[in-house]
Amino acid sequence: MKEKINKLFKKIKDNVKKSFAFINKKNNFNTMEVVALMIITAIFGMFAGGIMMYGKGAINMGLKKELNEFVETYTEILNDYYKDVSEEGLLEAGISGMVDYLGDPYSVYMDEEAYAEFQEKVSGEYIGIGAEIAQYEDLKSEVTNAYPDGPAYKAGIRDGDIIIKVDDKDVTKKEISEISTMVKGKEGTTVKITILRDDKEKTYTVKRASIDITSVTSEVIEYNDSKVGYIVIDIFASNTAKQFEKELKDLEKKKIDSLVIDVRSNTGGYLTTVTDIISLFLEKGEVIYQLKTRDKIEKVKDKTDAKRDYPVAILVNGGSASASEVLTSALMEQYKAYVVGTTTYGKGKVQKTQDLSNGASIKYTFQEWLTPKGNSIDGKGIEPNHIIEFKASDENNKYDSQLTEALKLVTGE
Repeated sequence: MKEKINKLFKKIKDNVKKSFAFINKKNNFNTMEVVALMIITAIFGMFAGGIMMYGKGAINMGLKKELNEFVETYTEILNDYYKDVSEEGLLEAGISGMVDYLGDPYSVYMDEEAYAEFQEKVSGEYIGIGAEIAQYEDLKSEVTNAYPDGPAYKAGIRDGDIIIKVDDKDVTKKEISEISTMVKGKEGTTVKITILRDDKEKTYTVKRASIDITSVTSEVIEYNDSKVGYIVIDIFASNTAKQFEKELKDLEKKKIDSLVIDVRSNTGGYLTTVTDIISLFLEKGEVIYQLKTRDKIEKVKDKTDAKRDYPVAILVNGGSASASEVLTSALMEQYKAYVVGTTTYGKGKVQKTQDLSNGASIKYTFQEWLTPKGNSIDGKGIEPNHIIEFKASDENNKYDSQLTEALKLVTGE
């Protein structure tokens, strides 16, 4: 028994070593041993008598009192609670409880499914068929955007098609999330999609592929005898900076005189991504933002030779957060950009994610970011230097009120 436990201990210790590498090294106990002991206790829970001896022996191996209590509670519930308890669920609850204790809305525990969704969102790509689907109140699932170069479009699926079956299974009464799960799969595999078009059923076999999510769009707006570049950033995903630079250079080839960047309702994304975007505008050596940890403040500076000098305006609102605010503050303070709209969300904290051995992850705050001049916007947001409430475009105004103001400012009207 002892030999088996030792082997299992070594295996578990190796598997979780990477996952818990972020634990504060000031703790005077071995975190790896604690985690391993917890998992061993769960695995051997069925051997009630033997495990209690082993478990209590482990608990007395010089661990902190608080951790003794944690392991004791885990063991007691697992062995003596009047109903069956999921070992995995109990451990997940423990981890989630630790994160919840921080009282930080940006620090969360994500199970495997939630983490996969999060990764897909910020990675800027996913494995699928390359089509966006909208669902209406009657659960009718309509293809609203079949990407021109995507697998669905190449197979024959078009905008307006109604999806009624996936792999011959009726989906007319399923929620869009269920349909999305059925459509996704491993890269290179196929899925059969049956659609309704002009009251006729058609079935297409679509090969799943890696799809780049477009997070940046642009156009040239002719205004006040000037050419204004207009760029919308939906999220700061890992591939957004590359998309932004391409769109910006395409606009410049069309001889734009100024630029409007729209990050309204953009909730943020990767700090490295927004850093790359800001670096396209500032002088080399200028401060982009500052990072504050427990005991120091680091100034992050532009390391590139790229720069711009034409007028820039940024559109923001209460939904502009995190990386959107980093972009706004940097260009506002260092580039003297116009900021138009309403006060931003006010998220001045930086998170990092840490994968856990069960496929889940924790996302927790480890830094606070400050503007180039050292100001904190957390909980306050950024107040535009041109406060304009939103009013939609109408027959008298081609553009909404905030975009119209931005166009006036960058063209000198």
